[in-house]
Amino acid sequence: MTVVLGVALGGAAGAVLRLLLDRYARFGILVANTLGCLLLGFLYGEFSALTSADAVPDNGLFSPGVVTVISYGLIGALSTFATVSLRAAQRWVDGHRMQAAWIWLVNVVCGFVAAGIGMGLSGLVEL
Repeated sequence: MTVVLGVALGGAAGAVLRLLLDRYARFGILVANTLGCLLLGFLYGEFSALTSADAVPDNGLFSPGVVTVISYGLIGALSTFATVSLRAAQRWVDGHRMQAAWIWLVNVVCGFVAAGIGMGLSGLVEL
């Protein structure tokens, strides 16, 4: 139950951070998604398999519960596939097909590259 509460609190923090980025940063949703991919790539690289709690060593700082809270709660709420989909669909419906395609392309490429960088950075840091 503690992990579920932690995921809820992490989700609240991630959602607020996404809202602030969207409101106050140019390309805020792109920044939120790219940051989320970077962080999740780092966690994956550091702990190999986020889907298995047994894969995460309980070293005090990053226990299996903490990794779950960060990955599912904070990062899950920070990055947002639905908002990207909605914004691309709005551009498409408004007749701005090229803008819709660019929204998708930029988000996918930035997310892919950021996840790879995060995985690479995990090899440089020992947790």
